[in-house]
Amino acid sequence: MENRQSAQTARELFEAHGAAVYRFASVLLQHHQDAEDCVQETFLRLLRHLDGGGEAGNLRGWLFTVAANAARDRHRRRRRWLPWDRTHDVAVAPSALPDEDGRLELARAALRQLPERDRLLLALRAQGLSYRDIASAARLRPTSVGRLLARAVDRWEVAIRKDHSYDLLERHSNPGAR
Repeated sequence: MENRQSAQTARELFEAHGAAVYRFASVLLQHHQDAEDCVQETFLRLLRHLDGGGEAGNLRGWLFTVAANAARDRHRRRRRWLPWDRTHDVAVAPSALPDEDGRLELARAALRQLPERDRLLLALRAQGLSYRDIASAARLRPTSVGRLLARAVDRWEVAIRKDHSYDLLERHSNPGAR
């Protein structure tokens, strides 16, 4: 009975968070097949976690931590076994979004130029995770997340402005109002 209940919970969590975990993994891995494998591995681990009586609190944060670790492992395996070749650097085609003036594509291109840790931090924050959950997923001290995230945003802005004279990212005069 417990296996059926944990499978139902995992199914509900997949329906609620599967697309977000996929988007997150595709930003980190930049290959849609690897992102799909990462999502599958993440939810299989979730099922084992729930079947084993693991903690069921904050499962969204848990999912992104496991996905970050799975992406990191997959990235390490890819680097270890495949010699670098331009054909291996095929980026994931982003989902179609309305982009009338091309600003989203500029923001995505700038994001691809950032170091891996910056992309990870920005992707985790974009998913709405708390600094504590970001620290867990990125294997950082919680006290460092705010500073590192701010630096990642600054580097992203510099990358955006490098080729374009306008500000794509809105800055609020009151940071607490975000």
